[in-house]
Amino acid sequence: MTQKLYLQDAYLKECEAIVTKADGKFVVLDRTIFYAQSGGQPTDTGKITSQNGKEYKVVFAKNMGEDVSHEVDSEGLKAGESVKCSLDWQRRYTHMKMHTSAHLLAACIMKETGALITGNQLDEKQSRMDFDVADFDKELLKSFEQKVNEAVEQNMKIGISFMKREDALANPTLFRLKSVLPKDIPILRIVAIGEFDIQADGGTHVASTKEIGKFKIVDFKNKGAQNRRVYWELE
Repeated sequence: MTQKLYLQDAYLKECEAIVTKADGKFVVLDRTIFYAQSGGQPTDTGKITSQNGKEYKVVFAKNMGEDVSHEVDSEGLKAGESVKCSLDWQRRYTHMKMHTSAHLLAACIMKETGALITGNQLDEKQSRMDFDVADFDKELLKSFEQKVNEAVEQNMKIGISFMKREDALANPTLFRLKSVLPKDIPILRIVAIGEFDIQADGGTHVASTKEIGKFKIVDFKNKGAQNRRVYWELE
């Protein structure tokens, strides 16, 4: 099983690890700082450096059961080898800011309309989120943007905790995805943005909303009778 260090500390930029499995360009480590692509958050990238100093670029990380598989750009790493992992920090940090801003947006829309999320995709330049709602008008969208920026300015702290599955499922407000419950795992991770938003989540986040910067809604599309897509950027 790979220990996912980012679940406790998203600001770790480097770590030491041991290769537990190696199959060509696909490597499993006993611990990792590389976020494995899931939940609309893209994979981390970076490098793994072997004991002899050779560097392997990490191009993709994926969950494989309880392991995280790291795809590197060349073969050579062997099981049992000690390595050093280093993140492409700018990419990770941008995703952290985007992810926390996504939670703020979802919270604002939920409070105003009751809409749940039907899909999302974070990116470094522009992110999007789909909501199960009949309609937004331009004034309502403008109010969401304003409320998110007000929340950012409050400099709210983001906290991480863990909850037993049965306790979490007893509180439906912790889940924002429409018709989707978390996989059958015994302990769920809970992300709290002050008292503003509390929900189950496995992604990486900033430590304070102030780090997000300026939030701006840049586009809006109808994606079906009951599906609205909002695009945003950070400045």
